[in-house]
Amino acid sequence: MECNMLVEKLISRIRSFGTRKLSYSGRLVLVNSVPTTIYSYWNYLWDSSVDYLRVPRVSWAKICSPKEDGGLGIRDSVLWNQAAIGKLVWWIYSSPDRLWVKWINQVYLKGRQWDDYTPSGDLSWGWTSICKVKVKLLPGYQNGQWVLGTHGYTLDSGYDLLRDKFQTVVWHKMVWNNWCIPKHQFIGWLVAREALMLKDKLFSLGHYSDDICILCGTGSENHLHLFQACPYSKRVLELLARLAGGAVLDSNLLMWVEAGHFSHLKKGVLLCATLATFYHLWMQRNRSRIEGSLLRPELLRDLITKEVKIRVHSLLTPGITAKDKNWLLSVSLFV
Repeated sequence: MECNMLVEKLISRIRSFGTRKLSYSGRLVLVNSVPTTIYSYWNYLWDSSVDYLRVPRVSWAKICSPKEDGGLGIRDSVLWNQAAIGKLVWWIYSSPDRLWVKWINQVYLKGRQWDDYTPSGDLSWGWTSICKVKVKLLPGYQNGQWVLGTHGYTLDSGYDLLRDKFQTVVWHKMVWNNWCIPKHQFIGWLVAREALMLKDKLFSLGHYSDDICILCGTGSENHLHLFQACPYSKRVLELLARLAGGAVLDSNLLMWVEAGHFSHLKKGVLLCATLATFYHLWMQRNRSRIEGSLLRPELLRDLITKEVKIRVHSLLTPGITAKDKNWLLSVSLFV
């Protein structure tokens, strides 16, 4: 009850964000602008609202994991609060001369070892919360010393221990880099995670009577088909083949770019074009589903080329090599 006013202010802030027609990337920027992210922002990230519970594409725990682990690097406020409480746990271990720690020893511990202490009886909510956090952080202590950092306990090291761990993904640098356009990065992230709600998933949930691709009307609409095997997509992907000098495209486009023997600039341009292609194929798929119309593949290639050209020129430095400059000229990306 005491926090209702604060919660209402936060919710009203989210609702005001929801009135703006923002891309996923724009919503992500707003979510990350808040010092600690409340759970309600999960709904806002997917649907620009906290009122309508659209099925999230990725779990909250995975979203709050670092980008190198396949997440978005959003900070979970609940775990961050526990990590902050962990500072009090650390004080009891490391600062026996603090007045507050002396009071804790006098009132609660009463000569018992902090490692082995378990609260019992009718104790304050604050103290029991500290004890619960201590149990969660015990794996980070050895003989009363915090061993997960060189300078004692920090909020970052405590938070890292508390959060769920996931395997590092190999594609994170291919999505999150300076070359790619931010609104394309979020869709690229969903593609890399195979987390878009395509017809194969929706059909299995009973939302469609079939799983046939909306763009071409042939084949099951899954991630591999929509972004590579679909005849419409193949004609759009001719742009990537042209940029790569006619190289054969691999089934995993992101890994194909990363593994290729390209210069730093060429690799960046190819990544930018790849994510732009993902984004616009996804948008055309949705346009076809809602409006029943599609841009011709040639026009879509021209649109992607224009966006990539603008992005590349915004990042070029005076030190560009003659070889890279000639390549940009040869693929019409340099003026």
